[in-house]
Amino acid sequence: MRDNDRAGDGARDNLVERANAAGIEAIVLSPVLGDFNEDLRQLGIDALRAIVRVQLAPQDVARFMARAT
Repeated sequence: MRDNDRAGDGARDNLVERANAAGIEAIVLSPVLGDFNEDLRQLGIDALRAIVRVQLAPQDVARFMARAT
Protein backbone atom coordinates (compact mmCIF):
# COMPACT_ATOMS: atom_id res chain seq x y z
CA MET A 1 0.00 0.00 0.00
CA ARG A 2 1.29 3.41 -0.84
CA ASP A 3 0.39 7.04 -0.37
CA ASN A 4 -0.81 8.77 -3.52
CA ASP A 5 1.99 11.34 -3.77
CA ARG A 6 5.57 11.72 -5.02
CA ALA A 7 7.07 10.22 -1.84
CA GLY A 8 4.69 7.27 -2.11
CA ASP A 9 5.75 6.74 -5.72
CA GLY A 10 9.42 6.70 -4.70
CA ALA A 11 8.81 4.28 -1.84
CA ARG A 12 6.77 2.04 -4.16
CA ASP A 13 9.48 1.99 -6.82
CA ASN A 14 12.18 1.18 -4.25
CA LEU A 15 10.17 -1.62 -2.65
CA VAL A 16 9.15 -3.16 -6.00
CA GLU A 17 12.78 -3.15 -7.14
CA ARG A 18 13.95 -4.80 -3.91
CA ALA A 19 11.16 -7.38 -4.01
CA ASN A 20 11.87 -8.27 -7.64
CA ALA A 21 15.59 -8.65 -6.87
CA ALA A 22 14.63 -11.13 -4.13
CA GLY A 23 12.31 -13.06 -6.47
CA ILE A 24 9.14 -11.76 -4.83
CA GLU A 25 6.19 -10.46 -6.84
CA ALA A 26 5.11 -7.11 -5.43
CA ILE A 27 1.54 -6.01 -6.07
CA VAL A 28 1.07 -2.29 -5.54
CA LEU A 29 -2.15 -1.17 -3.88
CA SER A 30 -3.06 2.46 -4.45
CA PRO A 31 -5.64 4.66 -2.72
CA VAL A 32 -8.21 6.73 -4.60
CA LEU A 33 -7.54 9.80 -2.48
CA GLY A 34 -4.31 10.80 -0.71
CA ASP A 35 -3.92 7.62 1.36
CA PHE A 36 -5.98 4.65 2.54
CA ASN A 37 -6.90 6.34 5.81
CA GLU A 38 -8.40 9.22 3.85
CA ASP A 39 -10.25 6.72 1.62
CA LEU A 40 -11.63 5.03 4.73
CA ARG A 41 -12.71 8.25 6.44
CA GLN A 42 -14.26 9.91 3.39
CA LEU A 43 -15.56 6.93 1.40
CA GLY A 44 -16.33 4.38 4.13
CA ILE A 45 -15.28 0.81 4.81
CA ASP A 46 -17.34 -0.79 2.03
CA ALA A 47 -15.85 1.52 -0.62
CA LEU A 48 -12.35 0.92 0.74
CA ARG A 49 -12.87 -2.85 0.53
CA ALA A 50 -14.05 -2.49 -3.07
CA ILE A 51 -11.04 -0.30 -3.94
CA VAL A 52 -8.59 -2.83 -2.50
CA ARG A 53 -10.40 -5.96 -3.77
CA VAL A 54 -9.95 -5.08 -7.46
CA GLN A 55 -6.23 -4.44 -6.95
CA LEU A 56 -5.47 -7.81 -5.36
CA ALA A 57 -4.47 -10.90 -7.30
CA PRO A 58 -7.62 -13.05 -7.65
CA GLN A 59 -6.16 -15.86 -5.53
CA ASP A 60 -5.53 -13.40 -2.69
CA VAL A 61 -9.06 -11.98 -2.47
CA ALA A 62 -10.45 -14.83 -0.34
CA ARG A 63 -7.32 -14.87 1.84
CA PHE A 64 -7.18 -11.15 2.60
CA MET A 65 -10.75 -9.96 2.13
CA ALA A 66 -12.62 -12.32 4.45
CA ARG A 67 -15.22 -10.32 6.34
CA ALA A 68 -15.13 -10.49 10.10
CA THR A 69 -18.44 -11.52 11.61
